[in-house]
Order: sequence, then structure tokens, then C-alpha cells
Amino acid sequence: MEFTSFSGAKRTVASDAARRADFDEIPIISLTASKEEILAKLTDACTRIGFFYVKDHGVPQEKVDRMFELAQNFFAQDLSKKNEINYKKSNILRGYEPPAEVRTDETRKPDLNEAFNWGYERSLDPLWSRTDDTEEWQDNPMSGPNAWPNFPDFKETISAYYADVLALARRMIRLFAEVLLLPPNFFDPLVSTPGAMGRMIHYPPQKPSDPNALGIGAHTDIECFTILCQGTVPALQILNVNGDWIEAPPIPGTFVVNIGDMLARWTNDRFISTVHRVWNITGQERYSIPFFFGVNYDATIKTLDSCLDEGQKSKYEPVLAGEYVWKRLSKSRLGPEEVSAAA
Repeated sequence: MEFTSFSGAKRTVASDAARRADFDEIPIISLTASKEEILAKLTDACTRIGFFYVKDHGVPQEKVDRMFELAQNFFAQDLSKKNEINYKKSNILRGYEPPAEVRTDETRKPDLNEAFNWGYERSLDPLWSRTDDTEEWQDNPMSGPNAWPNFPDFKETISAYYADVLALARRMIRLFAEVLLLPPNFFDPLVSTPGAMGRMIHYPPQKPSDPNALGIGAHTDIECFTILCQGTVPALQILNVNGDWIEAPPIPGTFVVNIGDMLARWTNDRFISTVHRVWNITGQERYSIPFFFGVNYDATIKTLDSCLDEGQKSKYEPVLAGEYVWKRLSKSRLGPEEVSAAA
């Protein structure tokens, strides 16, 4: 079986069966290690695997725990209550996303999950200068306000978590710049008001007998990179270079970080955007909280000269970040007739 990612890369899939990752297949990187060790491990992970765990990341466990408690309570509501902020009421796909309305892998059934989506607002960013009088919403398809529900402590809990993970993401992109032999602050002007989107996701258990029904189908992520908090239930699977699905189990106190298509485009695929999926056959409810970190929506993503050998041409045309994200996200959302047909 062959799978084509949105970046255009063709990946051969040996089978739908998955095995647990060996100890050293997905490295664990401590962010309190020496700079030399961190950069060496990041270089290997970003150019060989596209996935790694980070520990000692500075996000307090109590904020993580509150997010998962919030997710369980929010998704336990009646559908009618959640649909008060249905994402289709938002021009930028923010709010509540009901089950089976997204098809990440076009060769499979719609994704078996429900989600709440939110994105960057200046009020969520501790670094935002209140003396900045520029327009908050840029003129592109992905900029605009969030859709917050009328739910106890909802925005407050998300805001506290989001601020810490946003700070971690800005730290990580500085490290990625150094891996690419660029000044640490190279990306700083491009992430002042970043396309930093969060999701809370609820996955019901899936039937092992139906491999066409996945929590999230095989895909590569859109943005520069993802910081994922998995919870406690394993379901994340990564496609390795041999075409095997390997499980990336939850490890307490860590986040999973994976490279997305924006950084793949920027580096002409020196950084690997790896195909992955979610298949929850544990018999348990699963919750996860991914955070997708991209650049300002008015930034242009163009292959770095330092990632091109002499005379080499880029594999990718320059793209405007906001338009790129909008096209990718809107393509995966199903219309009413498709939702009815899939039901």
C-alpha cells in the first residue's frame, strides 16, 4: 500500500499492523541537558525520524492535569450543548468539532473523534506588548477570534496551559534554528503572533476488526511542529522508513514533538515530516491535547538558502502561511452530504 502525504512524498505502508517502538527508535531529549547534547539529539531526531519526546520541559504537571479534567468534563456534555459553538459557525474552523466530520486520510472513513479547536489570541500570549497598536486580526483566511463556550473555568484553564506551551514552542524553534546553523533568533520575527493552534480531542474506543475506522487517519501535520500531550491511553502510531507502523506510547512527564510540513518545506525535507495516525483499540476512552506551532499567518514559507546545495532547486514553491493552513484544513472538513453518507 502506498500513502501520499500532503507534502507530496510517497510512503510505502507494509501493513496495518503496528508494533511497539524499540527503546531508541523515538529518542527522549531532556531540555535541562547541555546545549551541545540537546542540539546533537535534535539534529538526529529532526533529520532521521521526525519525532521525539521532550522531558524537563517546564510545563507544570498540575496545568496538564487540569486540561485533561476539563476535556473529560466538556466532552461529557450533551451534543446540543457542545454544538452551541460548532466550528461551522466560525469562519476559521474554531470551536467544537463533532465526530466523523473530518477525513484526514481520504482512503479511509471519517475520523472517529470529537474536538475543541482554538488558536492564537493576543490575550493568551504573555509576550504580547499592549503598546502594540497594530491590527490583531491579519487579512488572511486563518485569522480571527476564538469561539469560547459558556463552561466553568474553560478559557482560564486553557489560557494557563496555552501560555506555557507557547513559551516552550518559542524555545524549541530557537533550538531548531541552531540545528539549521542559523542564529537562535532567526525565526523570532516570524513567530511574534504565531499560527499556534490547540485542540482537545476525545477518541472513543475503536474496533480492531475495522482498520478503515481510525481516530485520526494517516497524515502529516501542517505547521512547523506539534507539541502533543498524550494522556495515558496509547494509540499514536508512526510510519517508519521501512513502512512499519510503530506505537509511540505515552511516557509520563513528557511531550511528543514532531516536525510538520512547514519546516519540511523550509528545509527542503532535511527536517522530516513523518506520517502518523491514531488507532485507539485499547477499549478505553482516550483524550489528547496537541498544540500546532506555526509562523505568523502573513509570513512567507520559502526554502532556506542554507538548506540548498550549490545549484540545487527547492522542491517547494513559496507559500503564504495563513493560506496554506486554510487550504489544508478546509480540504479535510466534510460537507453535509458527505457527513450524512458516512453516518
